[in-house]
Amino acid sequence: MTIPSSAAAPLPGRGPVEVALEGGPADVPRTLRVMHDVVSDGKIKIPRNGGYEHFERVGASPESGGPPLFRWTTRTKVAE
Repeated sequence: MTIPSSAAAPLPGRGPVEVALEGGPADVPRTLRVMHDVVSDGKIKIPRNGGYEHFERVGASPESGGPPLFRWTTRTKVAE
């Protein structure tokens, strides 16, 4: 799922959530704020350099009570 952007105010409990990212290219941030629905889907697709970096949820971050942890799985290119 692509990271959604919305100008509308989020519903309570449905706003942005911080997630931890593991793996992937070195210039991808290690933490990211995404909408709650993205976290519940278990997949994050980040647009980057003419393609997408794909991450899948693997559980909680190593820190107890930390943000959800997503691990890099693959990179795809945008279809022309």
